[in-house]
Amino acid sequence: DGSDRLQINAQNCVHCKTCDIKDPLQNIVWVTPQGGGGPNYPNM
Repeated sequence: DGSDRLQINAQNCVHCKTCDIKDPLQNIVWVTPQGGGGPNYPNM
């Protein structure tokens, strides 16, 4: 159909939040992972 789309592959996610920042329509609501996984954002 020629329209733009954003495809996210969850298995490749490194919790960098780029998808939330680059989403032009702001369809993604990004939250830190449960259980303490992912980068230590407060100490970066």
